[in-house]
Amino acid sequence: MESSTAVAVVADFKYLKRYLQRFLNELRGLGQYEGELIIITSLFTPVFLLPPIWKDKNITIVRQKKIKFDKFTRNILKNLETGSEPNRFRTKQFQWHKLNLFDISLKKWKYIFYLDLNMYIHYDLNKILKVKPQDKIFARCDSFPSFDRKLSSQFDQTNDLFSKLNDSFDLETSNYFQTGILYFDTSIISKNTKKDLLELAKEYPISITNEQGIMNLYFKFIKNLYYELPIEVDEYMTYFYWLIDSKKIIVTKQNRIKYK
Repeated sequence: MESSTAVAVVADFKYLKRYLQRFLNELRGLGQYEGELIIITSLFTPVFLLPPIWKDKNITIVRQKKIKFDKFTRNILKNLETGSEPNRFRTKQFQWHKLNLFDISLKKWKYIFYLDLNMYIHYDLNKILKVKPQDKIFARCDSFPSFDRKLSSQFDQTNDLFSKLNDSFDLETSNYFQTGILYFDTSIISKNTKKDLLELAKEYPISITNEQGIMNLYFKFIKNLYYELPIEVDEYMTYFYWLIDSKKIIVTKQNRIKYK
């Protein structure tokens, strides 16, 4: 039987141990969310070692196989040219596990609101959840508010595959999204969705932002399902990377003020 809406996180044991308690405190406290929390993790994560999971009676553990690539694809990903930034495949490989959000088993829920586990929740999350992404995926534009970054920035432009990618997709757009916050109707998931995402990652293994570049190719261009998460609900901003002194922002990536 399909449930209505759930909040979800994707994390390995290291991330759960580091961030889960603080995230739960904010989710249940400032976030005023009493509903189901889905934790998507690998098959062998020892969740019994995490007291926050025993104590919260509205947590569902969903175990999925780790996302793995063949040796040829791994070698490309490990050696991408990332400029001054560290290679995310080397430092944050578990980010690829977010593709499990689109496993057919997640259709048990009607709507899923995904957050990176290290996000900060400052106000009532239900204000966002009352807006429903009917048959689509909501996310926040990565280049907001200046719109000075392009989708091409998410890929290794020195790789030979970039030319083929650029011919196939409009990489000059600044209207592409972050994957740190995703809100979607599970009607967008078919039995092949996760498989198609993996195949796309193998075809173009040059995303320097791991799953983010690939999800944009798939949900924005191939499926045309991406819509901007509403910037504001009531008197609140839904999400921004930084805190802003003069704004009430429900979710932020950082917990410090950058803008007045």
